[in-house]
Amino acid sequence: MSPSRRERAFTLLEVMVALGLLAAALMATADLAGSALRNHERTRDLDVAVLLARGRMAALEERYEDSGFQDHDEEESGDFSQDGRPDVRWRLQVLRPAPDLSADQLIGMLVGETGAVDAGDLAKKLLGSPAAGGSGGPTVDAGPAMAMFTTLLQARLTAFGEALKQSLREMRLTVSWPSGAETRSFTVTTHLVVLNPKAPGGARGDSPDVPPSMAAASAAAAAQRAAAQRAAGALKVKP
Repeated sequence: MSPSRRERAFTLLEVMVALGLLAAALMATADLAGSALRNHERTRDLDVAVLLARGRMAALEERYEDSGFQDHDEEESGDFSQDGRPDVRWRLQVLRPAPDLSADQLIGMLVGETGAVDAGDLAKKLLGSPAAGGSGGPTVDAGPAMAMFTTLLQARLTAFGEALKQSLREMRLTVSWPSGAETRSFTVTTHLVVLNPKAPGGARGDSPDVPPSMAAASAAAAAQRAAAQRAAGALKVKP
């Protein structure tokens, strides 16, 4: 072999180094592609789980709006076999408000107060009485009328708060699914208030979005309007 031919050839060491670099590049590419596939599968499973959770939560809200809540905490679990995903499971917790939470504290939380609602302060705000040390604006004398109004307001607030405690629940829906050797999950937390179930016993009526009391009042008002219209028509045609 001539010297010029020897100079143009690769040595064994150069070939081994090139093969090592090529193998490292191929391994990095394969690892990157595998990570992309795994991320795609996780995103796909998460999207499916979110859609299933939304459907399940909507069905649960409709059920409780129909039948109302129990007098105790509830818990149930299952899977999404009927949706074609038996590998995705759900767990529901329906929790009552804390027993030591008073009606006034609950109303205070709803109106943004740090503690319980004080009927006296609320009465002063409603009637235009300024706070202690304030000035300006109409005032209301502290007397029997104010005391009576405050007592009545306190009774109304307490009754509403107790009714709200019976009708308010915290719902926690946990959805889990297998992902390789581990299990992934997330929890959706919401609050639902059902003051008047649409259909006690689970039977939805002709107007499921109208509570029975409101339906009866609407029917009575419609009857009164019809009677008034008939009376007005009789007066018009009277010679």
